[in-house]
Amino acid sequence: MLKNIVGLFIAAVLTGLSSLPACAESGAIEYWDEKSPAMQSITAFVEASVDESSQGFIPAEDRVAVFDMDGTLYGERFPTYFNDWLFIQRALYDDSYTAPEYLKQFAHAWEDKVLRGIPIDDFDAKERELGPKLYEGLTPEAYADVVKKFKAMPAWGFNGMTYGDAYFQPMVSLTEYLYEHDYTIYIVSATYRDAVRVMTEGTLDKYIPSDHVIGTDLLYVGSGDKDKDNMFYEWTPEDELVIAGELFLKDQKSNKVAMIQQEIGKQPVLAFGNSTGDFSMAVYTLQNKKYNGRAYMLLCDDTERDYGDTKVASGFKEKCDANGFFTVSMRDEFETIYGENVEKAESELEKAA
Repeated sequence: MLKNIVGLFIAAVLTGLSSLPACAESGAIEYWDEKSPAMQSITAFVEASVDESSQGFIPAEDRVAVFDMDGTLYGERFPTYFNDWLFIQRALYDDSYTAPEYLKQFAHAWEDKVLRGIPIDDFDAKERELGPKLYEGLTPEAYADVVKKFKAMPAWGFNGMTYGDAYFQPMVSLTEYLYEHDYTIYIVSATYRDAVRVMTEGTLDKYIPSDHVIGTDLLYVGSGDKDKDNMFYEWTPEDELVIAGELFLKDQKSNKVAMIQQEIGKQPVLAFGNSTGDFSMAVYTLQNKKYNGRAYMLLCDDTERDYGDTKVASGFKEKCDANGFFTVSMRDEFETIYGENVEKAESELEKAA
């Protein structure tokens, strides 16, 4: 009788082991190629960081990882950044909203820039000025509804994916892996902070809660504050919080470093990005000599499963190598990008031509 019970127990254990995913058996992170040099580097660093007997041990309170959003955790090539395409769609194609004419004109020019490569003079300055105007007067809840509506739309250039689904599955798995190893994870993005908070709902918020989102900040004021001066305006019982139609801060380049200090107060040990806009954050992480900080940059080199650009990726890799950053080939090191049920729709490229 006892022999039979033991036999059944062993069989159950073996059955359970055989049902484990390959990544669990091999120690790999799900959706990464098992031979990925970047993944092997990350897991070696992380496993050492949680081993108290290792020279690479990092106390849990200092295990801070920072991630850019667009192009790092989430796609940015359908056909452009989340913030940008949301502006264009709301200004030009949302039947429930009528944008001011000057914002429509800017949105048309912006769409031509994205789809047809027609430049806009002083674009960065105009985007910083006009981008927030589209949401002027909205409460945080109303703005969140705008973002949620956009999340439900089909992603440009793909079949089987909405904007709410458009995450790099290997990078989502990476955040889960870090979370399970007691890393505190932050998003540090140039996208509007409140948009990122809505974007991550139901996908990343288990590993990166909303109060760990750092991003470009829209200026909020009381609805009765005509001067938009929070320093001197006295809040009234009739006031509600609304977007002033201005930026408070653009979280880009060196501002990312400043915001990490202001909001986290600790130097990261791991940084992940995909553009020169993330270099300041990455260099700052490498300056963490106490824990030998590391930075990893994604290369947009997959032209089959995404709208990559191998020439851009090659030039970017050279810059990363010169700065001492690890690079991740999306083409060679990701088993999937958006999931097996998502297909790139070639016809969209023809429409944009």
